[in-house]
Amino acid sequence: MKKNLKAIRAMGMVMLLFITFVVTGITAEAKGADSAAGQKLVVINPGCQAVDSAEKESIGPGAWTWVADDMVGAEGVLTGNREYDINLKIAVKTAQQLKDMGYKVELVRTYNDVDINNMERAMVANTMVADIYVSIYSSGDNKKEEGVKVTCETKDNPYNFSGYNECRLLADTIVGSLGSKIDGIKTSVVESDDVMGINWCKSPNAIVRVGNLKNEADDEKLATEEYQQTLAEGIAAGVDSYFTQK
Repeated sequence: MKKNLKAIRAMGMVMLLFITFVVTGITAEAKGADSAAGQKLVVINPGCQAVDSAEKESIGPGAWTWVADDMVGAEGVLTGNREYDINLKIAVKTAQQLKDMGYKVELVRTYNDVDINNMERAMVANTMVADIYVSIYSSGDNKKEEGVKVTCETKDNPYNFSGYNECRLLADTIVGSLGSKIDGIKTSVVESDDVMGINWCKSPNAIVRVGNLKNEADDEKLATEEYQQTLAEGIAAGVDSYFTQK
């Protein structure tokens, strides 16, 4: 009986989230030409958080696949720096760069002690009808991974509300700008349909892994204010390039 009730609650949550997703789409359509003609809104998500949450999330609107994500993130292999803190520092610097360039910027979080899952973060961008949504992370699958990796959706994304072409353009411009900003940095663009922050977002979006705290070389670089600032300038330049080419 308890299992049945749990399943019913889960089904109800999926339906509620899906309805919310559709409603935000109506809001976006209503905004229409005003957004195109006015100041561009960039929503930045500093990935991870200090609060450890084992909550499972639906991988996308209408999906029956629920997974639990590591919301706390990695720890610097040499420095002991926490990913949630590094992500926030770079996000704040990126936001300032974009504001100086004339963009309107909102941060999903401004401190570390929060409990906001991936779907809820994407919904912030949806509710604000963001022109783009950029998430910043600093970890990898293993210690060998190094450099910048930007992830966007595939052409066949079943939740393809934001549009592959714009997402890919955003990923490419950010990678290109970071590659030209930092000599010798390894860069790549990866396409995936398994990322909740991508699947729940209606705005063009990309996830920027600025480095890997599990890698010694990246960990040392990410600890410095100068390198964080360089990354922020590169991301901001990539965003600006996206809007120029769009």
